[in-house]
Amino acid sequence: MTKSRRFSKNLARFALFNLLSVTLLFGCQADIEPTYKEKDIPSLVKKICKEEYNLDVTTFRTDTTLWIYAPTEKILHKDYGVIKDKVFDDEMWGKLRNILTTIGRVLISSDNTPEFYALTISDIKQGVDFAMIGNVLDIKKSYAGFIPPTESNRRYVHLFKLVPEAVGDTKGGHIEPYNITLPDFLAEQIAQRIGAIFQEEGMKNYFKVEKSIGGFSKNVFFFAYSIQKASPPPKPVDIKELMLDTIAYCLQTYEFKDFDGVVITDLTTRDRTDVSRGLILSRKIL
Repeated sequence: MTKSRRFSKNLARFALFNLLSVTLLFGCQADIEPTYKEKDIPSLVKKICKEEYNLDVTTFRTDTTLWIYAPTEKILHKDYGVIKDKVFDDEMWGKLRNILTTIGRVLISSDNTPEFYALTISDIKQGVDFAMIGNVLDIKKSYAGFIPPTESNRRYVHLFKLVPEAVGDTKGGHIEPYNITLPDFLAEQIAQRIGAIFQEEGMKNYFKVEKSIGGFSKNVFFFAYSIQKASPPPKPVDIKELMLDTIAYCLQTYEFKDFDGVVITDLTTRDRTDVSRGLILSRKIL
């Protein structure tokens, strides 16, 4: 999975969670009969977005992933960074919600689906991409009520990056579709979860997250972090143990066993910890 250069650490944390909790509950039904064919999924998403929401999107398809591209003239709210909780531009917020709703409607009503979808909305004036990657099975489970909204929201990978090539790109020419794989997706999701833990209420006053990244190579998960203590927390916090809890939770929840081990690196001290596959899969999770 491609890496991105985030220009904001907290941008999508609560705003995206609130958006998805509404979107993913749209039309929740556990026994919807398939009405669409797999080959029609890209064209259907494009058609519904245009006919029902007057949104022009471009769709691409690889073996594992449905890619959706939507241009917009503004992503960030004019008061972002000035007024708390003002993140997305109101018009962009509406576009995002409508596209997510369309994707959900089509995917839960199809006879066969890709494993993932990746939605990119680009600010074609400033050259900013907001990408959101989801596991289709997670979406179906959420619609069926098997995954609580809060947990469902945490399973999305969301990335921001500055992309000069996005300026003026109305058709997604700067997007390079590829096959997203489960281990790469899990590595990104776990790194995101780890960063979010230390930005939650009760933690953010004591810790500063400078970096939390993850990847998968040669059958090994690797995670690197730089998390500094801003002030002593009221109770001792073991950063590495929290990371191991998060890693074990995700890999066990997704029942992913096709890996040899996990490597955790503290970017500040250069301390490295190697953990075996057996210890991860046998670790007790809450």
